[in-house]
Amino acid sequence: MKRGPGRVGRGSGRFQGGVGRWVPPAVAAVLGLAVGAGPALALQRPPDPPRSLPAPVASAVPSPTAAGAPTPTRPVAPADRVLLVWTPGRLPEGLAGRVGRVRGVRAVTVVRGGLLGLAGSVDADGRSVDRPRPGATIPIEAVGFDPTTYPALLPASARASFAGLRPGEALLGATSARLRRLGPGGRLRLASGPGSRGRWLTVAGVVDDALVGAAEVAVTVAGARTIGVATDRYLLLTYRGGRTAVAGRLRRALASSRRPVRLRGPGETPFFRAGDAVLPQAMVKERFGEFAWRKGPGDGFVQDPAWQAASLATAGVAILGRVRCNRALLPALAGAMGELRQRGLARLVDPDAYAGCWNPRLTRGGSGVSRHAWGAAVDLNVAGNPTGLASAQDPRLIEVMERWGFTWGGRWLVPDPAHFEWLRAPAG
Repeated sequence: MKRGPGRVGRGSGRFQGGVGRWVPPAVAAVLGLAVGAGPALALQRPPDPPRSLPAPVASAVPSPTAAGAPTPTRPVAPADRVLLVWTPGRLPEGLAGRVGRVRGVRAVTVVRGGLLGLAGSVDADGRSVDRPRPGATIPIEAVGFDPTTYPALLPASARASFAGLRPGEALLGATSARLRRLGPGGRLRLASGPGSRGRWLTVAGVVDDALVGAAEVAVTVAGARTIGVATDRYLLLTYRGGRTAVAGRLRRALASSRRPVRLRGPGETPFFRAGDAVLPQAMVKERFGEFAWRKGPGDGFVQDPAWQAASLATAGVAILGRVRCNRALLPALAGAMGELRQRGLARLVDPDAYAGCWNPRLTRGGSGVSRHAWGAAVDLNVAGNPTGLASAQDPRLIEVMERWGFTWGGRWLVPDPAHFEWLRAPAG
């Protein structure tokens, strides 16, 4: 659980001043069509697609519109013999090789991931766009792909843009391009840090979010090494034969890692990415604002006070009392707590076991930014619902929270049954 700093716990808000084998063309467009594809046999319950997300469409690197967003094109029909494979934190050493030897698996490509610190940016004409204060950076989610294997899973119109990307260049997801207010020719200045000496990335193009797993920045694996993105986060594979048989063989082959593994197929997740049960960081920023930060003690950080002033609010909420959350979250949280009280179910939430909402920190393990940092999540009934163990939450509480747009951590690969975070607009 990601506990907040106590019970009183959207602006732009900035500090101002792997394994490679060829993937057959039959799987083209799968990455752009995780939403809207026909349902496949689910090994685990998938999350409900966020209502705020449009169905992904296949787009190459189009000329930006006046607003900087890409011009979409119609997708082609998806192939169904592709799977996403991920484990918490990072892929175990040698996982891709073991997967590649499983009978029925035809090809494997590995995607790396990590956080970058954006220290500044300029547009194609050299004008300054992002200007965090010295020592502060904006957290950016990045992926690194293998240009010899990854493009074959994309629509034909997009492959050249990925295959031809050079170290020192990057592709922006469409949501990221809107946040950055940048198009092709813009440049991102990265902060120095572990594994990175600090350098510039030139924006080579803007692509649909689905083509990069909704990451903000995509670079080649060679480029990823130079900027410190070194963690193997997930892999994509293509296979022949029936999914049930292949999935069973995959699970047996991966049992020795003794780590939980999640498999997803087309239509079972909004985006092919690790941690696919939650809203991608770029879309969290779009709804809840973007902040700059400086590293703090442990897994905490010092957050832009201007963003806090614009985005956070303290308010009284039924059952919980005074809470400090993102202004954009409060209506959903108040609605859920109000419904519980109205239905006579207030006893399902122990106000003394409420562990907060806003808390500027990284996720457990430090692989990402906690949604608590945006004040976009709450921890309820923590006393009986420790991370990693079975849930003691009443199903009626879960049902109400999900109807008001929250996703529940009890269904995650590593269960966090006290945790509820914003995923989509409330139902109805």
